[in-house]
Amino acid sequence: MTLPYLGAYALVAGLGPDETRATYAALTDLAIAGLEVPLAAADAGDDWWRAHVAEEWDLVVTAIPTVMGRLAQDARYGLASDDEDGRQAALADVATAAALARRLADAAGRTRVTALQVHSAPRAPRATRDALARSLDDVAALDLAGALVTIEHCDATRPGWAPEKGFLEVDDELAVLAGRDARLTVNWGRSAIEGRSAAAPVEHVRAAASAGLLGGVMLSGATDAATAWGDPWLDGHIAPRGEDPALAASVASLLGPDEVRATLAAADGRAAYVGVKVTTHPDVREPAGRVAVARAALAQLAS
Repeated sequence: MTLPYLGAYALVAGLGPDETRATYAALTDLAIAGLEVPLAAADAGDDWWRAHVAEEWDLVVTAIPTVMGRLAQDARYGLASDDEDGRQAALADVATAAALARRLADAAGRTRVTALQVHSAPRAPRATRDALARSLDDVAALDLAGALVTIEHCDATRPGWAPEKGFLEVDDELAVLAGRDARLTVNWGRSAIEGRSAAAPVEHVRAAASAGLLGGVMLSGATDAATAWGDPWLDGHIAPRGEDPALAASVASLLGPDEVRATLAAADGRAAYVGVKVTTHPDVREPAGRVAVARAALAQLAS
């Protein structure tokens, strides 16, 4: 398996600037292809990039923090929006990501943003297949400097509980992707939240792989219990459970070694990239402790 990516922006959540820099510096000791970074990093200056991102790392850019921030201000926002202003606002953010991909590629002399994760916002019923299809065609016309566009599936609405995201169904996303160059990324935790089970992520990965549309797999945990990470079924990126002492606090995570193996088996080697995105127990603030959690989670991919 090729080297995985690490969602380091989640790993450093809640840390101050000095602790954040020290944590990023320590990540250079890990066997990773690079980082998953939020779209907001496009606004960071060159000093931030030099201090946090090693030149040899490739990058996966995710729009989800921007998407959720925009939706908090305007429920019409999103690539799948039935409102044209909302759709165009989301396309403008994707154009920002494309500009970042070009800038980094020009500076490095190679593709650095290997994938761009977009989302089928807004919340149903405002999201439609037709709007998402038009948006993907618009995105395909951009110069992405070699980046693969993937729709990162987020939990769709289910009767009986409030969704965390509430975007389109995975079947709708796959239907739109059919015949296009874009692909689907499955975030383990978000699929588990949708299905209220550890089986749903495997089903989603298998469906995308079988359709020849699997782009990526992001292994981010979820739990059906109240923990230090928050209430049950929150999209809090709880670390996987496991025997490594660094994972002792996340014993309630539904994601563990068996689930990692089952998910990767369902991918059947067809994912363009695999990644891990974790947060730590809120009491773990020192960089060494946070990096230990990341190292332990990454090790489960090789077990």
